Amino acid sequence: MRKYPGIPELLETYMEENAADERWVTVQELRDRFGLTRYQSNTVSAFLRRLKFGPFGQFTFIVEKIERPAGENPSDPKKCRYLLKLREYHEVHRKQHRQPEPVHGTQ
Repeated sequence: MRKYPGIPELLETYMEENAADERWVTVQELRDRFGLTRYQSNTVSAFLRRLKFGPFGQFTFIVEKIERPAGENPSDPKKCRYLLKLREYHEVHRKQHRQPEPVHGTQ
């Protein structure tokens, strides 16, 4: 992950802000939210692609799908959207560490 300093944390922050375990995201959304440069946006895109095709077991989220919607004009730049999803073992880990709900009516 040395090539991508700060990007895993950025994605986790974005998902937490949106209270989502699964969400379609675009690099443009991330760029707008975090004020990223074009170079940083390219790095985020590369990281998301690696999450789809590479085994990053220590990262909380995976990329389940990558879609490339057609642009209105053939000359429009190609833009991808990424289905970012909470890795299953993290979901199980979260459930195990939740505080038990208080039982009403018992003392």
